[in-house]
This record gives sequence, C-alpha cells and structure tokens, in this order.
Amino acid sequence: MKRVWLLSALLSLPFAAALDVVGTLGNVWHRILGIGSLDFIGMSAGQGVVALTRILIWLLMFTIFFAVMTGLKGVAGTTGSIFGLFSRGQAGAVAAVVATIAAIFLPPDVLLATGTGWATAVALLLIGGPIVGLAYLLYTIPGKGQDTKTTVFVKLVLCLLLYWILSAMRGYVGQF
Repeated sequence: MKRVWLLSALLSLPFAAALDVVGTLGNVWHRILGIGSLDFIGMSAGQGVVALTRILIWLLMFTIFFAVMTGLKGVAGTTGSIFGLFSRGQAGAVAAVVATIAAIFLPPDVLLATGTGWATAVALLLIGGPIVGLAYLLYTIPGKGQDTKTTVFVKLVLCLLLYWILSAMRGYVGQF
C-alpha cells in the first residue's frame, strides 16, 4: 500500500507543475518569436511581425529547397546530376543551412515587403475571384439565343450581387 501511494505521488508531480497551461503556452509563443527576432544571437529584428515573417520565410525556403533536392534526385537519377549526390538526410541538412542563412541575413525591410506583396496577391485573389467568376457567369448563362425568364432573373440576381460586392469594396479601396 505504501508503494502505491509513493508511485501515485511521483506520477502526479508533472500534473501539479503543469497547472498553469496558459502561461506555459504563452512562454512557448514568446520563445518562438524570440528565435525569429534573433535576440539570442545579439541581433534585434524589432517587432513581432518581422520575427514571425522570418520564421515563416525559413519554413518556406527549407520546404522548397528540400523538395527540390529530393525531388530532382528521383527525376535525374543517381548519375550525372549534382542532385544525385545528396541523400535525404544530407539534403535536409543543406536545405536547413541555406534557409537559416537566408532567413537570418534578410533585412527586416525586405521581410516586410515580402509579406506585403504576398498579402496583396492573396487579397486580389480573394476579392477578384468572385468578381471575375460572377462576370463570367453573366457572360455564359445560358448561351446565345436561349434566354428565358428564369435565366434573365438569374442574371439580374448576379448583377445585383456583383454591384453589392463592388460597392462594398469601393469604401476600402479609397483608404489605401
């Protein structure tokens, strides 16, 4: 009986130490952003957006480099290609080193410009996609010389929806 109590007390110690889950998760988030801000090597990248963008750029570059080094090995074969020289582990190490060097030495202005560029491209796709799609539907429904009352009503609803989207966006576009 004494051993069971001792065993249960020893097993419950980690649970007692982990009661502050929110504080622990907050500390993990600050540690991750601390890596991205380069404070641990004496450099300071400034704000948290730059740190997060630096981490995301590192992940993106590592993924692309690793995929290219392992993917081209299968395409090119093992002879006659520089990519055939790397095993999977070596390709991971080389991709990690190159991505780390690039992410550390990218200036914060370039990181913010990259983030702004991608955000603009995604915003154009999210806003322009429905507009182009509705315009295409208006043009193709139902076909030449086949208009009925139903298709005219559908075109009217699509025109109203397109007008609503464009009028809602007019207020936001003027701000920038």
